Amino acid sequence: MHSAARANPPQAPSLFTAPAPVAAPVVKLNPHARDGHVLSFHFDDLPQALTQVAATADFQVANVECVPVDYGKAIGGVRLAPRHSLPLSLNRGDDGRYVAIVHVDALLDEDYYGLGVCRWELTTATVHFHSPSTHFVGGLKAERLIAGGETVQYYLTRDLAQKPRSMDYVYGETAADFYQPSAGPQFTLVLNAHKEVP
Repeated sequence: MHSAARANPPQAPSLFTAPAPVAAPVVKLNPHARDGHVLSFHFDDLPQALTQVAATADFQVANVECVPVDYGKAIGGVRLAPRHSLPLSLNRGDDGRYVAIVHVDALLDEDYYGLGVCRWELTTATVHFHSPSTHFVGGLKAERLIAGGETVQYYLTRDLAQKPRSMDYVYGETAADFYQPSAGPQFTLVLNAHKEVP
């Protein structure tokens, strides 16, 4: 197996040079990923069809000491943990339920910068869905995905027709009574997770 080319760690800048940015790692899939979890979800009380539904497995490097100091991001430099989102393959059944397999170990841990192996950690399994005017976001944190069970997230129906001001995304709420009755009807994203059986 060929490892990704290592990026040269940036040196502390002098007074006369601009700081060099830390190169993004070349991320590879783990060819031996085995820790799979089944994510399924559907919508209840949705009054109209969605224009797009997608899902991602979102990762972040857990041991930031494997990443060089980036002197272009802050005075004195800062180590920023790389992130990577992996699109998930969704299968939709006749009942409207979407199913995807999320591998906790989907990404290959590698030494990108000559500072030791960077260990990728799953942070979230995210669901993105769209109406003509609004981008909605839901999903599960990694620990909830691994624990399994059902999670319900609540959204206002009115946001399908018009995106709320000053919001790029509309996130679901996990408390059924988060919205006052005066806010109008709601719809839900119902998510279930369990360990994949080989």
